[in-house]
Amino acid sequence: MNKLNHLKQNLLVILANERITFLIFILYYIGRIGAYTTFGTQWPITDKGFQLLRMLGAIYFALQTIRLGMGYLKDKHSLKQIMIMVGFLILAVSMGINVFVYGSYLYLTDLLIGFTLSHISLRKNLKVRCYLFFGVCIFIPLLCALGILTNLMTLRGETMRYALGFDYTTRISGIFGFATLYYCCLKRFDLRFEEIFMLVFSSLLINLLTDTRTYFFLELGFALLAIMKHYRLIDRFKKVFLAIETLFVHFMPLASIMTLLLTLCYRYGGIFVKIDKVLSSRLSQVYADLINYGLYPFGVKFSMYGNGGSQVNITNLFGSNYVDAGFLQLLILIGFVPFIITIIMMYFSIFHFYQKKMHYELFISFIIVFLSMFSAGMMSAESVMYILMFYGLREIYNANRRVQSE
Repeated sequence: MNKLNHLKQNLLVILANERITFLIFILYYIGRIGAYTTFGTQWPITDKGFQLLRMLGAIYFALQTIRLGMGYLKDKHSLKQIMIMVGFLILAVSMGINVFVYGSYLYLTDLLIGFTLSHISLRKNLKVRCYLFFGVCIFIPLLCALGILTNLMTLRGETMRYALGFDYTTRISGIFGFATLYYCCLKRFDLRFEEIFMLVFSSLLINLLTDTRTYFFLELGFALLAIMKHYRLIDRFKKVFLAIETLFVHFMPLASIMTLLLTLCYRYGGIFVKIDKVLSSRLSQVYADLINYGLYPFGVKFSMYGNGGSQVNITNLFGSNYVDAGFLQLLILIGFVPFIITIIMMYFSIFHFYQKKMHYELFISFIIVFLSMFSAGMMSAESVMYILMFYGLREIYNANRRVQSE
């Protein structure tokens, strides 16, 4: 019995250590991003190693969620706190059911990571991700340059696109885009001209190699904001920024509905076919997924094939069925029950940020939501949206706790 208690105490000490938590997250991320490189096709044995890292992360963050969740059960709860806890429980259970339906535990792990890391300061979270993402953007292309990984190539029209060691061309642009977002927010957009130059030059170089316009224009927008901050022009446009912020907060839930409606409208042709061309056939592709697979409470089982890596032979014959919209990926793959709860909880967190004038938290949320309308922005942000969601909900929960104690 003493040995069991001693083991339990040691486990709790390990779980309470922030550095170990971030180390496990980094290992999990390596396991996850490794599956999106050509390691699997060139060095098949590495697949098992990446799987073990993902399993280690899933188990660790499941234990962390149980440990942290037990702490909330000790409180005397108000109605608002009970609603938050019940919402989280339903979300976790429904995503647990999805593991058996869809056959992957990655989405559930994202939720557990988000819940766990929301108990650590947001600045530390962004800092770790920023360095990790920039490191990946250097290391994987370096291995590709050394011939250890393959530089896969695809065509868009007459433009050759290079994957630089990843399984598809958009992978590195997305990672670099989010790394840039986190770096700018950590620096409060107070960048030196040397940093702005490197930001623009790097994004231009990646765009020339990968032809990924979305993140290129996004990064140019970050550079423009940094220049405006440098010349103190932000204050002149403060009312405009605050108006955009207000519109985003109040209409955020409609973004997911608009994405779904726009996709369904593809069937009517006309202008929607033209929009589809602008969005690189995303509407037609996701519309086909909606028709073929439908919507279910806890997701649906199907194999999703993109245009890169080992899947290219399949998509050359049958076309891609990749759900290239973060909101609809959540809706189709995970199910409309987790989808509805996630949108509601996201809205309450974002509204809390708005009330507390937490502008940078709102800015990151805005970028992820914006990208999720026509790309896999939300689901490729590696659980950051869940961290923000739980970060806001925890502040609401703790504020209610303080009111009770007064």
